[in-house]
Amino acid sequence: MATITDVARRAGVSPSVVSRLLNNDPTLRIRDDTRARVLRVVEELDYAPHHAARALRRSQVGALGLAVPDMHNPVYAAILEGARPAATEHGYLLMLTSLDDLASNTTMSRRIVRGGAIDGLLVQRDSPTAARVVDRITARRMPVVVLNERVRAPIAGVAVDDRAAARLATRHLLELGHTEIAHLRVRGNNSRSRDREAGWRDALKEAGLTPRAELVANGGAVPESGFHGLLELLRRPRPPTAVFVGSVLAAVGALTAARHAGLTVPDDLSIIGYHDTWLAEHVDPPLTVVRLPLVDMGREAVRLLVDLINGRPAQQVLLDTPTPELVVRASTAPPRRARRAGARPRHRERKRP
Repeated sequence: MATITDVARRAGVSPSVVSRLLNNDPTLRIRDDTRARVLRVVEELDYAPHHAARALRRSQVGALGLAVPDMHNPVYAAILEGARPAATEHGYLLMLTSLDDLASNTTMSRRIVRGGAIDGLLVQRDSPTAARVVDRITARRMPVVVLNERVRAPIAGVAVDDRAAARLATRHLLELGHTEIAHLRVRGNNSRSRDREAGWRDALKEAGLTPRAELVANGGAVPESGFHGLLELLRRPRPPTAVFVGSVLAAVGALTAARHAGLTVPDDLSIIGYHDTWLAEHVDPPLTVVRLPLVDMGREAVRLLVDLINGRPAQQVLLDTPTPELVVRASTAPPRRARRAGARPRHRERKRP
């Protein structure tokens, strides 16, 4: 079995250069042809770093944790799609757990939080329970990266541009001719909820409209809360003709609520959701959404976490590229009055930045 010394000798560099290159050391400065030569030798010798030995030397176990509030939410499946291969590339296993389990006082929870079963944790803070978990783990000096939220130092985190995405969604409804546009917001006092509502407000103000309080209701992040949130909006004196829903699962619940209320989507009510997961194109009608870089978020979160484990300072990253993208399907159309006036619905399944 080849060793790092074998690789260094054949490539004509020192073992430390090989190690820093394979560990993606950002401070390493070598020529491109040297980098290519080292990587070629690594492949020729079939060299694999012994991550278990490295973990023992650093008092690590070689595992990362990903704690999510809802195992059934396809948003987290997309984040996992980016996080899992990134963890493997860095020599770690990725363990998936629920926030409820982590917040409980079970043996597994104690092993993770107190017993060093993982070297670091990726987590989304979407409730007071989640915030307490993060506080408890960081108090024990375990590296933590917060997902899908803008945070401040000393906490590390990675977020998407929620405000720009919400503006894009609301502008789409405005361009179709809607003026009574409601917002079903996600729960919690966090940047996701605040920024998505702020983006909705931005777009309405740009169009000369007033973002009225009665056009906002709690939609949560599950179908049940989206169902009840939309019914609440429809009972108000001036019900909306279009709704921007801050969660793809809540949008699915809103579709069901519209049918329950005897409305046809999009003829009577347009609905646009948030995040382009596999679910969005398999509901009836297929859901217009805003697409954000969830896979990139998972990948970047692992990079930040590995940096923390290796002693680098916490970073706060906003993924503003690629920019939010509108994916138009069959759940949005001009309001009835606009169609009667001759406005034509836009082409379905159109995508634009």
